Amino acid sequence: MAKLDSSLAEAEQVYREMRALADSGDTEGKKKLVQLRSRYAMLMLDILQARKVDERMLSDPDLAKDFDSRFFDMRQALANHQAKWRLQSIEDDTAGYMVSAQGLNRAQDEFYHWTRGKFTQR
Repeated sequence: MAKLDSSLAEAEQVYREMRALADSGDTEGKKKLVQLRSRYAMLMLDILQARKVDERMLSDPDLAKDFDSRFFDMRQALANHQAKWRLQSIEDDTAGYMVSAQGLNRAQDEFYHWTRGKFTQR
């Protein structure tokens, strides 16, 4: 349990940092944002691994199915966004990047809101 919870918390923290950097529009912030993407990707793998052995997931198939669906949807939105917005693309079209980021932010906010609610109740 603790591993999944800590990985989710750290991933949300990194997401919030990336979001703040993106919202700032600062050129140096954009470079840091790209660096944070690597850390975030590793956290996604940590979450996948921790999910496999989490007692709550193993004992509640409905929770596991719901988690998997929400996690997949959020990761798909993330993958699509990151594939389109490399550093040069961000620099070339900051306004387009910001519009794209808004949709991604909604998907991530919803996922982390749901996980906080579900996992703090158990």
